[in-house]
Amino acid sequence: MSKAADLSESRGKDVISSMFISVAVAMIFTLVVGEIAIIIDGTLTSSFVSEEAYAGISLLGPMFSIIRLFCMLISSGSQVVISKAMGKGEKEHAQSAFSFTLFSGVIISAVFALLCMLIPQTLFRICGVSMNKRPELIPHMLSYTRGYLIGIPALVFIQIAGPVIIIDGGKKRFSLSSIVFCVTDVAGDLLNAFVFKGGAFGMGLATSVSHYVQLAMLVMHFYSKTSYFRLSSGRIGFGNARPVIKAGSPAFFRKIFTIARDLITNHINLAVAVSAAAIVARGLQSDLNSLMFCIGLGIGRTMLSMTGIFYSSEDRKGVRRLFSYSMKATVFISCTAGAVVFLAAPLISRLYTQNPDVLALSVFSIRCMAISLPLDALACAYQSYLQGIHRLKLVNTISLVERFFIPILTALVMGRLFGSKGVLASLAAGKVILVLAMYIMIWAHTKRVPRKIEDFMYLPDEFGGADEDNIYSRLSTIEEVMEQSERARQFCLDHNVDKQKADYCALFIEEMGGNIILHGTPKEIGDKEKPAADYRLFVSDGRISITLRDYCKLFDPQKYMEQKHKDGEGIGIRMVLKLASETKYYNAFNSNNIIILLEYERQ
Repeated sequence: MSKAADLSESRGKDVISSMFISVAVAMIFTLVVGEIAIIIDGTLTSSFVSEEAYAGISLLGPMFSIIRLFCMLISSGSQVVISKAMGKGEKEHAQSAFSFTLFSGVIISAVFALLCMLIPQTLFRICGVSMNKRPELIPHMLSYTRGYLIGIPALVFIQIAGPVIIIDGGKKRFSLSSIVFCVTDVAGDLLNAFVFKGGAFGMGLATSVSHYVQLAMLVMHFYSKTSYFRLSSGRIGFGNARPVIKAGSPAFFRKIFTIARDLITNHINLAVAVSAAAIVARGLQSDLNSLMFCIGLGIGRTMLSMTGIFYSSEDRKGVRRLFSYSMKATVFISCTAGAVVFLAAPLISRLYTQNPDVLALSVFSIRCMAISLPLDALACAYQSYLQGIHRLKLVNTISLVERFFIPILTALVMGRLFGSKGVLASLAAGKVILVLAMYIMIWAHTKRVPRKIEDFMYLPDEFGGADEDNIYSRLSTIEEVMEQSERARQFCLDHNVDKQKADYCALFIEEMGGNIILHGTPKEIGDKEKPAADYRLFVSDGRISITLRDYCKLFDPQKYMEQKHKDGEGIGIRMVLKLASETKYYNAFNSNNIIILLEYERQ
């Protein structure tokens, strides 16, 4: 067997790694834009308005988290439903699910805007602040909320539609819009601080305006010729409500537990805090933790969509490669970010304050957060993987333990023993306990000490079929294409496929693989990278499945045959498409995905 016969995980830059890292970065941007505004507002408010104003704004975190809670429910669930519909080639279903997503965003925006206008002090009490407890913070919280609520509709649309835009090949547009958002928000905050003197209200208003600027850029994506989706007032797929909510429930519960954790930890910190410095340090830690958590969550959202693609086609090696690569990427990215934040903790703290007492606690709180970051990111990415393979009960159980029980218990115990420092340090201690608990859980499931990647993947033994019924390969040269074509023909014959279908399958691989190698134009990998494709052939129980996945410009083979090929050309492609019981093509994450299913009678 040649080196081309089996896809090596260490060989070159395969399609999965090419898709994953660029999409993960864009997904992280999707989440960062929601958090970066609060960080910017907090830094500039603390520096140019007052530390008291910042302390008030920092305590609004749980309220903003509640808004994102419902965005995450719809966004996460729609990712699963839409990607599944795209994988099946059901464009109308995908569009109706998208329309339902947008309709849900309108409802979420209206409800929370009304709550912020009508009962703001009730929301503040939920955040741990009332007229009897820190009443001096309420005017600042109220002013900021009035400015911020104007931008809630834009924020909700960005949070909900952002992942869909990235799936639809718009990650560059989203990344650019994120940069524009940050620049606009900083400019608006500085103008408010030095020109308009609008206090906390002006800070919130600047964020709202920036959200609408970003929204205007994103809306244009749906009017481009290559967009799979359209902004439409047509049929809203209300039938998608249940599958969207069910698929999004793990993210929803995870966020609920996170909000509950933050609320209770706020109360614990307020109870043991001996000064405003402790409140500011906790707020600073919470802000940066929310921002850094976007690393794990962005990787998780990428895994959620990509896992669905491989899992739905029962591509065991594809799932394994995705899982392995994503875990390594998570460790590398989060450890690098954690190290930078740990070292830069004094500098970051000085952006907020020059008060010596606040500085000392802030540096300590940031470094505790930096230590916990890699463990936090791994836990989030792993749960998103489990959600992608439909282990919903397991994900919800882990979320309850991770987001509620462990952090609350550690904060309570360490807060009583060490005061505010104990509450701040509990973030890192809780993550260590979590990882150990998850390892023990996997140990109990596998009934052996987990060592191999497969031990952590929770896939049934029969998933993807037996090894002898599968061929996996990477096609990067014409020689490999020809070799795999002949191997496919013999493989089919060995599985009792009739000679004609075996020949057509071999010819299909030869022609499609050849087209990709000779005429494919990479979109994201770089000019020096040559076109290549991941290839899988599965034959078992009267069914043939051929999968080709490349990272080149959009290419629908069925439309290509209808529009370009003359009689006598591309006979392998034409005959396989004609004989196929099902043909699936979709372009997701800027990759072409072709899945051909054929039936055969054993010879």
